[in-house]
Amino acid sequence: MIEHDASLVHSDTPDGEEFAPITIEQNLVDEFMNDVREDSDGTESLMDFNDVARARVRREKACRPIDEFHQEIARGEMAIILGVWETTSKNKVGVPTKWIRRWIGHEMLPDNWRPTHKQGLWDTIQRAKAIRIAAAEMRKGADKMATTSAMPPASDSHINDNDERQALLSSSKKSSSCRIF
Repeated sequence: MIEHDASLVHSDTPDGEEFAPITIEQNLVDEFMNDVREDSDGTESLMDFNDVARARVRREKACRPIDEFHQEIARGEMAIILGVWETTSKNKVGVPTKWIRRWIGHEMLPDNWRPTHKQGLWDTIQRAKAIRIAAAEMRKGADKMATTSAMPPASDSHINDNDERQALLSSSKKSSSCRIF
């Protein structure tokens, strides 16, 4: 992965330094895992693109600004892993949180994990776009809440954005070859 400011689990580059630290900050790992909205169907906890978007918004708000290029890299990192490890429970499609914690918190693959499908570039681009759309929607909702001190009303644009994200993700299943191990 490529290190950058506003990382989900690393501190920003200290003033006067050229590179961001590579030491994993366990408190940031815990905060990242807290961004997952649990599914109440009693199955394994999964992290999806909305959870990643929530984490990106939180970290970008807490850190110094990063440019669009590095924002896209940050989304792409997680888009790859969401595609490689995608699992389906009764009510949610995502990645088991225990796998995410092991990978992002300890830089280790899940025990006994083996590739089950090809992860293509187009699929990764579509997932990163879904994360970007969800994050923008969350930022917009947070701005509305800050100015009105109330929950924003549901709107057709929310439905359309959600439909677009779902369409992006379902179309990404038709992805071409590029294996990531």
